[in-house]
Amino acid sequence: MTPTITQKDIASRLGVSVTLVSRVLGGKAEEIGAAAKTVASIRRTAADLGYVPNATARILRGVSSRTLGVVVYDFEDPFLGALIGALQRLAHRGDHTLVLTGFEQRRENPDALRPLVKHGISGLIIVGSGGREDWLEAFLARGLPVARIGTSPGATHATVAVDSARGIAALLGHLSSGGIRRVGFIADALPAHQERRRMFDQQAAALGFLSRPEWGLSRSESGSAAGLQGTRELLDRGGERPQALLAAGDAIAIGVLRALREAGLTVPGGMSVTGFDDLPLAEALTPALTTIRQPVAELAQTAFAWVAGAGLARAGTAPQVLLPGELVVRESA
Repeated sequence: MTPTITQKDIASRLGVSVTLVSRVLGGKAEEIGAAAKTVASIRRTAADLGYVPNATARILRGVSSRTLGVVVYDFEDPFLGALIGALQRLAHRGDHTLVLTGFEQRRENPDALRPLVKHGISGLIIVGSGGREDWLEAFLARGLPVARIGTSPGATHATVAVDSARGIAALLGHLSSGGIRRVGFIADALPAHQERRRMFDQQAAALGFLSRPEWGLSRSESGSAAGLQGTRELLDRGGERPQALLAAGDAIAIGVLRALREAGLTVPGGMSVTGFDDLPLAEALTPALTTIRQPVAELAQTAFAWVAGAGLARAGTAPQVLLPGELVVRESA
């Protein structure tokens, strides 16, 4: 294991005082009139030795720890994984450290949150939609800047999410251009997917589509299992069928495609299918999936900017931001 490099090590290497090193690395070189050559030498040596500021020491000096907590609602959700990667890249570029924790399948576990307290985080990013949970209250009470990537009805912290209404409208518009008027929707229990189900009901009615109540399914299963079981249920009922099924997420659409294939229905000839998210596998499916691409980089950047710039949290009301998705047309619809 590589030993931790301290300010004393840097001072010893250069033959200067620890106090001088501390002032320079703490951003107070100008206050003490340190020579530019000395400042450059200290910073260069710190970088060469791999010096990393101690988060606890920074907090005691009243300086931001530059350590951000990230709470992930479901590590098994493939879309949330893409967001984590984007946040890590932002942290690396911005000289921040991420403390990553979260829950298994959205089951809250207080023990999972202990690292956030231990490391003295200066901001918190929540990855996943949800409400105002009890565990979050303590962080909000401290005045900590908090941003959620996902929807959160009634939230007082910052949120940034894809505009589901515009995304659903884009999918329906595309289907309408192909002559489709009968549409159904399949969702699982995730809050974001239930929100998309509501948006679908509103948009389909406003645009004059036929969508019978029995064509709108919400399943207790998650992901592809919800799509598989929901589509089987719809097909087993018999009678008139929708011409297209919209899935609340790409993972659900995978199950829809499987169920239609089992039933001997071709896609899009027998029924069109669309997803939402544009996971990396969406293009590799057979047929490739028409979907809404979420702006992953922009979602992460917006949340990161809010919590990393902690002063923004005191500037006024926390923002509730909706970003447009992009319609990606492929073979399935």
